[in-house]
Amino acid sequence: MTLYRQITLSIILLLLTAFLGTVIISTQNLRNFLLTQLESHAQDTATSLGLSLSSPMQAHDMTTITSMIDAIFDRGHYRQLDIVMLNGDTLLSRSSQAQGSKVPKWFINIIDLQPPAAEALIMTGWQQAGKIQVTSHPGYAYGELWSNTVDTFRWFLLLATVITIIGLIAVNILLRPLRLIESQADAICNASYPLQQKLPQTRELRRVVMAMNRMSDKISSIFAEQSALTEGLRTQAYKDPVTGLGNRRYFDRQLQTLLESREESSMGALLLLELHGLSELNLSAGYQEGDQLLQCTAGLINNRTRKIDNCFAARISGAGYGIVAIGMHKDGAEALADELCHDLLQLRADGLTRTENIGHVGVALWKQQDAVHDLLAEADSALRAAQASGNNNWKRFITSSAAHAPTHGSGHWCRFLQQVIDSESITLFTQPVTAIGDNSIGLPHHELLLRILDEGGNPITASVFMPMAERIGLATDIDKLAISKLFEHMETENDTQPAYAVNLSASSLHNPVFIQWLYRRLQSAPACARRLFIEIPEYGALINIQETRNLIERLGTLGCQCGIDHFGRGFYSFGYLRNIKVRYLKIDGSYTRGIDHEEDNQFLIQALTKAAHSVDIAVIAQAVETSAERDTLENMHVDGIQGFLMGKPQSLKA
Repeated sequence: MTLYRQITLSIILLLLTAFLGTVIISTQNLRNFLLTQLESHAQDTATSLGLSLSSPMQAHDMTTITSMIDAIFDRGHYRQLDIVMLNGDTLLSRSSQAQGSKVPKWFINIIDLQPPAAEALIMTGWQQAGKIQVTSHPGYAYGELWSNTVDTFRWFLLLATVITIIGLIAVNILLRPLRLIESQADAICNASYPLQQKLPQTRELRRVVMAMNRMSDKISSIFAEQSALTEGLRTQAYKDPVTGLGNRRYFDRQLQTLLESREESSMGALLLLELHGLSELNLSAGYQEGDQLLQCTAGLINNRTRKIDNCFAARISGAGYGIVAIGMHKDGAEALADELCHDLLQLRADGLTRTENIGHVGVALWKQQDAVHDLLAEADSALRAAQASGNNNWKRFITSSAAHAPTHGSGHWCRFLQQVIDSESITLFTQPVTAIGDNSIGLPHHELLLRILDEGGNPITASVFMPMAERIGLATDIDKLAISKLFEHMETENDTQPAYAVNLSASSLHNPVFIQWLYRRLQSAPACARRLFIEIPEYGALINIQETRNLIERLGTLGCQCGIDHFGRGFYSFGYLRNIKVRYLKIDGSYTRGIDHEEDNQFLIQALTKAAHSVDIAVIAQAVETSAERDTLENMHVDGIQGFLMGKPQSLKA
């Protein structure tokens, strides 16, 4: 029960108690007064009749006696009137049991009002002839008591209503700061840390508000410090200080993780870009000019890769850059290389380099399980061929085997994927996410994985067809199909079955038509909504942070929770976690592979876990494949793990 209701009930209870006490005391006092009046009234009547009946009694005039008694009794103020002779015989008796018609019977039963009988002697000369006994009727007294009680109740009800209204208005004003404190506490729980600028006048409430402000500011500072520490560790370990891109270590780990991954990605493009004449520029103009050239080149690369999903870049040597585009096919890789060579001309136009021969690009296509050194050698061979072919040129490494890259173009993929959507020929697989340690926020669940069959009946993973679906605008249709099929399956299960996590593509995440469809679909199946997690790619969440926050809050009203997938793959500030309330983070596999012997990554994940836990966000490690990795992650208080160690992907029906 809320404090407002408790105070309201307390006021009503106090007023009711005061009313009952007032009525009881007032009624009791009036009752005692009326009993005294009834007794006096009866005694006066008895004395008057005793004197008046002396002569008729002496003359034995029963007619006069009867007339006098009836005249007195008929006035209605007497319950009993008797003339009793000396020998005890009753000469004349009159009685009435009627009560006041306006007084409820229950009131008469509650109030005990029994007036005493009064007596007076009847004399005949100097001798006693008998006595008269008179008992007043209490009907009038009951009427007075009832009228007094009703009037008291009416006045008290009026006053109580006025006092209650005034009291509730006052309480509402006094409790307004408490409601603000409640909102502030809820905001803190949702990883937002507002401060109340206006302090209440009440001293005690002012102290509470000031304490809440200090706590909010302190928690915000703790999260900011932990986020800064985590980002500092990652920057020190994986970021190039000159260009702001990833360094060689970051590049190697990301590339190795992609090539060794069994599920996340199976193909893509590697581009090596190398500037020409950097050493000469450093010697002739100084290292500051050389650093400016490197920074501007990194800016050109960022501008191109920012528009491409699942793409990252790094500075891998003095004048060399590496660009990895996950899921990119031959046509896309060649178009990107051509655009980069064209962008390099801008460096000459800006006066950053004095030579016409600015740089070259080498392209190699990769697929899963390729060796890192072989892939780098292929890209380097293409780069050397580009350098030999002329200024600002690019070349792609072409292997003798046609298995290295698919030959299908965008038109073929568009027709093929549209056929898959129309025929709903998509298969759902799942991989378990298991809780470890004491914290199991959002765990366990199963992540949904997609498969389709090519023309030869061979399975194709989502990492192959989803990047192409994004580029040709069919990713949202595939997301709809996957969610619909999942709901059909979930409706055949009971509510005790594990939850499922569905990855949304970046295009679906910011598609208002799809979001409205998803919301209505969840509304129509509330039991399924409570067992569903929506996983958002980190780069997709940061395209429009406000839209992402609105989506998470909207889905949260239906019991559907959200998580961030591949957290840490890009160099994004962790501070955005304060603006969106997700349930968990899935750390990218490039940080968790070999974590048992990577001390830098251990410090990084520990700092990240502390920062996430400070705002009630769980941390899940991806790509866990050895018991040593699992034990290390558990010791670092990670909440859950996902990988082949805990289970291989299997069909949803199985």
